[in-house]
Amino acid sequence: MKLPQHLDKYALLYVYDELTESQKQEFEAHLKYNAGSQQRVDEIRAFHSLLAERETVDPSEAQLESARANLRHRLREERRQSLRPRWWENLRLNLSFRPAPAMVAFATVLFLIGIQVGRFLVPPGAEKEVSARTLPMSNDMPAISDVDLIRYEPKSGIVSVQYRALQDVSLRGNIKDEAIRKVLTHAIMMDDHPGRRLMAIKATGGAVFSDHGLEDALIHAMERDEVAGVRLRAAKVLRHLSMNPAIKHAFIRVLLKDPNPAMRIEALDVLSGVKETDVRPIFQSASREDDNEFVRLRASQVLERTKNPEVDDSRSGNN
Repeated sequence: MKLPQHLDKYALLYVYDELTESQKQEFEAHLKYNAGSQQRVDEIRAFHSLLAERETVDPSEAQLESARANLRHRLREERRQSLRPRWWENLRLNLSFRPAPAMVAFATVLFLIGIQVGRFLVPPGAEKEVSARTLPMSNDMPAISDVDLIRYEPKSGIVSVQYRALQDVSLRGNIKDEAIRKVLTHAIMMDDHPGRRLMAIKATGGAVFSDHGLEDALIHAMERDEVAGVRLRAAKVLRHLSMNPAIKHAFIRVLLKDPNPAMRIEALDVLSGVKETDVRPIFQSASREDDNEFVRLRASQVLERTKNPEVDDSRSGNN
């Protein structure tokens, strides 16, 4: 046993009792006469004890679904790239095959006839549309690849979405439909186009709903989306939902970290309605340390109202 060269290896096996009996006796004999090796064992034991005390965090179903969708998308892209002919192969084929002019003319006529027949047989707008209420929401639902279209009708609350899976699918329903919420969640988390992410957030309609996956997606958008307008819209939707610890802590992080003053003001307005006293130190920090003068002023006003709510009520009554 070459202990000096393999000390960490044997120390780790010793800590987890993975050495054979003879190796264990030899290692313990080494530790008796080598204070440095004993110190290293103690450090490894202390480090792994600390790791054991840390709470493990299980990913949510929405996070797992997003990871699966992202993996499927990347695998499809890699497959497309592998099946795509190389440019020199296309060039070689084009140079080696030159159709006669008569063949070109004949092929063009057939192509034009095909277009006209297609227009006759398939009328415009004859797309596959499925009611969100009748679409099965088990594992039978097609996996979402890309969201192509989101339309929202504010007066009726109807959401129309079109996304790609194994086949193009269109849905029509409202935020109460689980299939609609599933597509909106995917668009908010995964879509590369900021306009569609914004429309997906708008399509929630400002209505109160109960869907942890969609709520997590809105929190993710409010904190991490690269476009300030998308973050702000997500914040305005979240402020209308029932306040819970996840939403409250998300707004606290926005107030402390978001680079956009409008976002920090939005967070101040939302947190001013929170009754718990644990938000007061946050207001104090913002009133003193925020780099925007207006945010500092608003934080001071909110802090004063939380300390003296009866004074604020009297002022509002005089107004």
